[in-house]
Amino acid sequence: MSTQREHFVGKTVVFATGTEYKKLGVPGEKELAAKGVSYCALCDGAFYRGKEVALVGGGDSAAIDALILAEFVAKVHVLVRKDQMRAEPVNMERMAKNPKIEIHYKTEVDHITGNEKVEGVVLKSGVAMKVDGVFIAVGHVPNSEVAKELGVELDSHGYIKVDVGSRTNIDGVFAAGDVTDKPFKQAIIGAAEGVMASYFAYQYLQNNEVTYFCE
Repeated sequence: MSTQREHFVGKTVVFATGTEYKKLGVPGEKELAAKGVSYCALCDGAFYRGKEVALVGGGDSAAIDALILAEFVAKVHVLVRKDQMRAEPVNMERMAKNPKIEIHYKTEVDHITGNEKVEGVVLKSGVAMKVDGVFIAVGHVPNSEVAKELGVELDSHGYIKVDVGSRTNIDGVFAAGDVTDKPFKQAIIGAAEGVMASYFAYQYLQNNEVTYFCE
């Protein structure tokens, strides 16, 4: 396997390349990242205790994030591009019962405002909304391109398919963490799965006479 700096040779490969958060791609998003723009309600929600925030997204993960944020903030404005959310009914019911959560359908962000920190969002309708933070929950993109080039089987969303032993469809190739489409995008879970994949890779080497995977 070659990187920009070195070439590595090994008898097995473990892909733990993770995912990237999908971006909105609007002005102000990149400039205000970690200055009020966040992609993790569970990680950063507590920093906005008593404040007003916007949450962009229309899936079940957005609904869950809204419920998490409502435990801390004064108000959550859920901005949904379509005329309905694709969330589990139980989460929709919980949001409907929570007075801190307000859902805005057919609403898209044009740009995020602020200098040193987020001060608000301007919608494509021209409406300006004053908020202290913007949480983005529009999904993840798996970093699986290298695995795909190797012939590793991916699911319809681009995540690496593995069995309970962290094995892919290619003998001697394993994968772990977010790139395998686990529901919990947390570092501690990814680390644990990395340990599992390493253990199964070690077992594979012990039980098989393996030549170098790459020459």
